[in-house]
Amino acid sequence: MRGLPRMHLPARQRGAVLLIMLALVSVMFIYVVVAGLNRSAADMAQARAQKTAAALAQAKEALIAFAVTYADDPSHTADLVPGFLPCPELVATASNEGVAASTCGSRLVSQIGRLPWRTLALDALRDGWGECLWYAVSGTYKNNPNGVTTNAATSNMMNWDNNGQFEVMAADGATYLTGAAADNRAVAVIFAPGSALGGQNRTPVANSKACRGNYSAAAYLETAAGYNNSVVSATANAITTFIAGDSSTTFNDRLVYITRADIWNAVKKRSDFQNNLRALTRRAAECVAMYGMNNQLGPDLADKRLPWASPTSLTNYAVDTLYDDANSDLQGRLSFKVNTSRTSTSNQVSSGTSLFAIAPYCWYTAQELDWYEHWKDHLFYALAWSHRAVLANKPTSSPCTTCLTVNAAGSYAAVMIFAGEKLAGQSRNSLAEKGVMSNYLEGRNLSNDPNAGGNSNYEARNPLTAAFNDIIYPIDTSLPTVKCYSASSSTMVSVPAAPSWPAGPYAACP
Repeated sequence: MRGLPRMHLPARQRGAVLLIMLALVSVMFIYVVVAGLNRSAADMAQARAQKTAAALAQAKEALIAFAVTYADDPSHTADLVPGFLPCPELVATASNEGVAASTCGSRLVSQIGRLPWRTLALDALRDGWGECLWYAVSGTYKNNPNGVTTNAATSNMMNWDNNGQFEVMAADGATYLTGAAADNRAVAVIFAPGSALGGQNRTPVANSKACRGNYSAAAYLETAAGYNNSVVSATANAITTFIAGDSSTTFNDRLVYITRADIWNAVKKRSDFQNNLRALTRRAAECVAMYGMNNQLGPDLADKRLPWASPTSLTNYAVDTLYDDANSDLQGRLSFKVNTSRTSTSNQVSSGTSLFAIAPYCWYTAQELDWYEHWKDHLFYALAWSHRAVLANKPTSSPCTTCLTVNAAGSYAAVMIFAGEKLAGQSRNSLAEKGVMSNYLEGRNLSNDPNAGGNSNYEARNPLTAAFNDIIYPIDTSLPTVKCYSASSSTMVSVPAAPSWPAGPYAACP
């Protein structure tokens, strides 16, 4: 058999085939290289995103822990209650980079700066681009300046009704991530600034050795959809809006935020927190009872008149002296000033002096007074007709003719009520809402108001429920005995006098 004839391509055709094969090999090589580069870029972007998310999460956790344990830190000497957050780091010193500023701005004015990592017992946290984190704190939650009883314009209480001052928007600039309602505004926002974008100057300043760079927020944080992450309002009580925008050539901030609920859900997990609230209520009841034993300018067991209540509605709930007893008020907020009652009873309390600062019978320790000042708007008080502070009235013995009852039993000179956390349908965001008793009390404790006859039947429950969370300590007509509602016996039982703060297990009802 004859073999097939060999095909001989002309030299020009053979060259064209080689060029085509070379082009195909080149395309394949370029594809492999580009695909590898794309995978490397994607892997790098993912690694950066993961590092950024981890740093933000760690910072958030540390700030919440700072708020929960604020009163435990021996370096804190004022406002010794949980909830406060540190100021940002505003400038570094040679030995204290990463330390929170000792004071930042004016009262109720928010502040932005670097995250104070050293104050939070952290290393210098960095995002995926190696930049240290930034941090904005609400003026209502920063620890200094803050506090109560300063003046009517800028006083502030730290309790679970204290709202933040930050709104956070989604990338569209119209959808709220948090802050659509007053009580879910953020109390703090933590930023990962990312790499420098066009026009941002991050030239290092002196003493910024760990984080490098400077303290100009605009050099790190950007604007999207009209919201500028580098600026907070300089006005007291003002709301600032931040944005969690999409990455672009002009915006690369990443952020997380802390809400009021984040702080207080963590605080409520402390084993001593509810105990302290009960101790606060019980101590207030004891002080009122002791007032009734010190009429006629000294101990007088034959005169058990008690101070009037204060109005429910006030112009500022953080100022102690506005809790001023009103003539004939048999139910309302607990009085801080008792001048009206003192006029009738000639009590040992001197004119203009606080009910809670009178030696020897009711002298609060510094921390007891801190808890009172920050939670006083939660204390409500009602007294019996027979124990009202009028000249012609001097109850001397039990049983009294017209007294209060609790759960349709007993005979009580007064009741002290602590209004628990707001329940469904209750709102305490505005000044007006804080003056409405139905936003605080439930059941008969609410419906009895204004206790016009001084003979109302109040309500106690233990345990508390999602529909009723008032804590009640009645004052027996045989002053100074204070009682509480025992879950084990479903009756009122006497409790011994309170020991010094911090409150121990004694505060819980047996």
